[in-house]
Amino acid sequence: MQYNFYFDTCALCILATIGIISLSRKRVPSSREKVYSMLLSAVFLSTLFERIETFLQMNPYEGAWYHYAEMFCGSFYFLAHLGSGLCYLLYIMAVLDIFYDTKSVKGFFVVYLGYVIGIITVIMNCFSPLLFGYDEKGIYFRGDLIIGFYLIALYYIMYGVTLTLKYSNLMRLKTKVIILTHVGFVAAGIYLQYCYPQLLIENFLSTISITLVFITLQNPSDMVDGRINVLNRRAFFETLGLKIKKKTPHYIVFVTIDNVRALSSEIGNNQTDGVIKTIADYLKKVGRRELNIVTYVYRYSDNIFAISVNTNDKKRAESLMYKISTRIREPWNYMDMTIKAECHCFMMSYPENYAGLAELMSKVELISADVAQYSEVVIDIGKIGFTKKLGAYDYEVLAKKNIAEKRAIVKFRPILSKIYRIDYTAEATCYIYDDNERELEVREYIEDNGTTQTIIDIDEYVLKNTLRMLAFWNAGDKNGKYRAIIPMSQAEISRTDFLRRFKAHLKEEKVEGSWISLKLTETAITTMNNVAERNLKMLGDINVSIIVDEYGNGYGNIERILSLPVVQVNFAKSLIRMAKKSKRMMSVTTGLVNMFHDISLFVCASGVDTPEDKDVAEEIGCDYLIGNYVGKPVNDSSYVNRIDEYFEKGY
Repeated sequence: MQYNFYFDTCALCILATIGIISLSRKRVPSSREKVYSMLLSAVFLSTLFERIETFLQMNPYEGAWYHYAEMFCGSFYFLAHLGSGLCYLLYIMAVLDIFYDTKSVKGFFVVYLGYVIGIITVIMNCFSPLLFGYDEKGIYFRGDLIIGFYLIALYYIMYGVTLTLKYSNLMRLKTKVIILTHVGFVAAGIYLQYCYPQLLIENFLSTISITLVFITLQNPSDMVDGRINVLNRRAFFETLGLKIKKKTPHYIVFVTIDNVRALSSEIGNNQTDGVIKTIADYLKKVGRRELNIVTYVYRYSDNIFAISVNTNDKKRAESLMYKISTRIREPWNYMDMTIKAECHCFMMSYPENYAGLAELMSKVELISADVAQYSEVVIDIGKIGFTKKLGAYDYEVLAKKNIAEKRAIVKFRPILSKIYRIDYTAEATCYIYDDNERELEVREYIEDNGTTQTIIDIDEYVLKNTLRMLAFWNAGDKNGKYRAIIPMSQAEISRTDFLRRFKAHLKEEKVEGSWISLKLTETAITTMNNVAERNLKMLGDINVSIIVDEYGNGYGNIERILSLPVVQVNFAKSLIRMAKKSKRMMSVTTGLVNMFHDISLFVCASGVDTPEDKDVAEEIGCDYLIGNYVGKPVNDSSYVNRIDEYFEKGY
């Protein structure tokens, strides 16, 4: 029997070319790439076995092995051909990020039942020609049940088309058109080869269609972190976006590596990347190895991995998280080094923990920003007060935007003293603008005990602007009369290069250290680390003084205060309010003022907003008063004019 095998030969050459090109590209550890590789392999094997089988028919042999070889090639041709239909469906599911748990009844029936029936039928066909057979001369003939085989293939194709049309709004137009074009090519190939058995064109048309699919595959460099070969943040958001649009419940396990910077400074960036790659390799395999769960690992940020867990069982997802937490407590071996990575794990589920990408990003940012406060490796996100934290986070985003656009302004609040009534010292205050152009004081909405980059940026912004104003006000006079109090966060003073940068700013703006007082909250001073304590002590060497703010409203440590170049203590507003309401508290606060005077520290009353507040502060013996009643924050030029006017005219 003669066959037109030209198209099969062309198909084999095209498929081999695609395979070689694929080998030259960086391997992408994504479901879409894996399924496409399966589809390519299925069509290649189908074409190869068909070509061998038709060669045997065209060149019959007398040997006993001949008929067995024909049946072997024909059987594998049918299995590979049906497999291409299954892989086509799996590819569409991968594009739409649809997952069926194959261990569930629904998952098995929807995806794999048809192929299992096909395998059983092919096995039975080896004993009785139900699908196909060969006569004594080796000529192929069709069996009575071959139509059933085509119906199974048709099911896979039609189900794939249904998914494509159902979720068409989730696909790129090019991807959708090419996937539907695949159906046209395959249908045309089946029809032509069924009507003209000698024309071997079906696999060729399938090859053309998957070549078009190959074109739609994204550039691996866009979706992969090349340093450690895992999917990147863009791939994570694209995948998660599909899940959220389909409202599919899912689980994401996050793993944070908290000491990345410390490792980089200790062993170098290249070695640190190697350690992170070792951890990533473990995370890529842990799901299949431990619980036989399909997982995909994404590099969410430099020190955070996100693991998409393909299961509908929350307990299995939690079990995987705890197995990961057990392993990451242990050291990692890399280049004959035993390295300890400080890690944390937490799991986010949709829609229980977040309703959209923005909310997920905000919550992950909040957790990772303060991850050091969690003593347990596994973080229970159910115990985190996200509502309060997200409010502060929104203001951080707003502050970051204002600073980037240079819209944030620094105002100066005058201070009342017992000696001059209005002092030459000003307290710097940072203001930002919201979307409605309302002016907001940063410190009222963002706590200074955090460690986010935004807080550090705010401190830098206020410091630079204040130093610039001081240099202008004092006009180069080293004995200039104007002074400034600058609020500072624990995060800023804890930086190892804080002192070097601070001195550089003073030198750049030609400002004397004696013109500056840094204001830190009582809690920040009490809980600061050794680096911050060393920085503050060394500031005393350049005549920079420290002011303890919000005294009586946080954690106190008199010994720590006395060990630093502290010159003033600011009583919290609540302390003044309590003294106003109770004679007993009046006696207590008076005693505190006397105690600080005995150790040569000035006392300032904060939040003096009413005449009653002023009277109480003066009665208990405060040296300075600050608040809206004394003077509201004003712009730099207005502040100087106000002070000069006061001393010139006496009001």
